[in-house]
Amino acid sequence: MTIAVVSYDAGCSQLLCAMIDQHRNKVIWQIFAHPKSPMALICERNSLPFIPLDNAVQQLEVFKPDALFFGTGWQEKVERPYITYCKEHGIPTVAFLDHWSNYRERFGYPDDKWETHCGDFTAVHDEKALQLALDFHLPNPIALPNLYLQKLIHEAKSKNIAQTQNLLFLSEPTDAVAKSTYGDENYWGFTQYTALEDILKNFERFGCAGITIRLHPSEKSSGFKKILQKYPHVRVQINDAQTFELTHQLLSAKIILGFDTMALYTAALMGKSVISYLPSSNRSFLLPIPSSQQLRTLKALKPSHLSPIALSLESFGIDFALFLETLTKGT
Repeated sequence: MTIAVVSYDAGCSQLLCAMIDQHRNKVIWQIFAHPKSPMALICERNSLPFIPLDNAVQQLEVFKPDALFFGTGWQEKVERPYITYCKEHGIPTVAFLDHWSNYRERFGYPDDKWETHCGDFTAVHDEKALQLALDFHLPNPIALPNLYLQKLIHEAKSKNIAQTQNLLFLSEPTDAVAKSTYGDENYWGFTQYTALEDILKNFERFGCAGITIRLHPSEKSSGFKKILQKYPHVRVQINDAQTFELTHQLLSAKIILGFDTMALYTAALMGKSVISYLPSSNRSFLLPIPSSQQLRTLKALKPSHLSPIALSLESFGIDFALFLETLTKGT
């Protein structure tokens, strides 16, 4: 069996590359990626060869895949010409979902014909994601194990990393996502910049020595630096995602705060102290973590919120052979 893979954003690319790495000899894989994309970087880290994106029709006619696996996200829509070709030629397509948010929006909702960008199947990796896919009536949800997180948590348990006294803020380009999706960067009533200012105003509540801001791969530090000038008494460092290894930063932080990034859920699985902070009721809490760790205001922060929590990665999903058999049987 031959499988074409195309992805851009980091989340889905991690899931796809973990699957390919574990099953690289069971099928013939062909990855198509933008050379400067998160997908390309993840492929290089895992020694997985890829072909640069080009004319989708020409590339697929040469490779002749039996199926297409594609990532979904908000940054680029590089997968769409590959999806169109495969649907026109009766080749099964599988959309991989990496999170618990924007399940329809990543396919173009609320635009007309957004459903044409969906896969014939929808791959999800935990119970909450499965329920969301069912609630939104996405095509044929398939439950798969999260091989990326399984490997990550296993490796984290073997590391001996000293904990600092720093708060780690996992930033996300909330303004850009809101702008591109809804036409208003303040659609949710907050941005990563207003959230940082909230953290700085309430910094003493965390009992930390300083703050580390981990930028999203698509973010730049300039917007944060303007805010930091108003709080010279707080020790802050800004780290970019390409340079600083995520697992090390999660393990070394005293407390991790973010919106609803997958990294926050990963930290909870590592037994760290985590807080999902959404300072507006315009956006729902999505992470499958205890509700006690979900805050709308930092003024409600208590010592109990700063204690480590215990989550386990549940057994979930069908094995790879059954997954492929499901695809060949069709919808």
